[in-house]
Amino acid sequence: MVELLLKRYLWLINTLKSNGEMTFDEIAECWEHSSLNDTGATLIKRTFYNHCQAIARHFGVDIECRRGRGLNLYRIVNPEAIEENSLTKWALDSFSLGELLLGNTAISDKILLEDIPSGREWLEPILRALQQNRKLNIEYENFVGLKFKGSISPLCVKLFKRRWYILALIHNDRYRIFSLDRVTSLDIATEKFEYPNDFSPVEYFRDVYGIIAGVERKVQNIHIRAYAELPGYLRSLPLHPTQYELDTRDGYTDFSLRLVPTFDFIQELLLHREQLEVIAPQSLRDEIASIISKMSNRYNCVE
Repeated sequence: MVELLLKRYLWLINTLKSNGEMTFDEIAECWEHSSLNDTGATLIKRTFYNHCQAIARHFGVDIECRRGRGLNLYRIVNPEAIEENSLTKWALDSFSLGELLLGNTAISDKILLEDIPSGREWLEPILRALQQNRKLNIEYENFVGLKFKGSISPLCVKLFKRRWYILALIHNDRYRIFSLDRVTSLDIATEKFEYPNDFSPVEYFRDVYGIIAGVERKVQNIHIRAYAELPGYLRSLPLHPTQYELDTRDGYTDFSLRLVPTFDFIQELLLHREQLEVIAPQSLRDEIASIISKMSNRYNCVE
């Protein structure tokens, strides 16, 4: 029931966000044709008003009525509330995409999607533990066979490259990242913990790309050069919030970023092959060159 109500709230937000001002009759007609309305039920005004109040309470999105064209017109008066809340925006974007796909099941064989590895089943208890400040009992084994079994204090979850991760405190003082698709057992403990008042998940990951943070390396000013069509990709989807364009010449564009050059970031740089070059700092340039040399040796080695 709760999941269905949440979907209806997201549907109403998305409908008004997409169409702007609408009369109640127009909203009701959209509901009549929605894939969520599998029973063909009519939207009544009392239900609509209850949804508006719940949306304001849970999402901070205000739906108000004004008189225009001789009609009562409903609209979202603070659309910035959607953009400013990353969770609401992500949920709304996901819902909008889901609605679009459900409306095109007849061509499902022509719509190719990427699957997220297993681990989603652990999200519900993790989020419940985060809400209640409860510890988690977890059993975990990474890809190289290292195991962990014990109690952890969850701090946040993060989605990165189609995998869900949980950042937690172990032994009350050490940060550790766990990939949910490598968890073999998880349940909510009865023991509570005090969430650190001075901890911010956003701040913790602010200076890194990916999920590896809290390392000894320092934040650095990084200068990269993108060739061919890569500058366009980096403009449309920056590697990091600190990225900005330095200069464009014939054949390449230079960008600057300020972050910690972690394993995830270096892996991303290598992903772009010969279309990306590290200009500075020299230490990172040398590290990339060393990795490329080792890769070359693997391919040139004749057994």
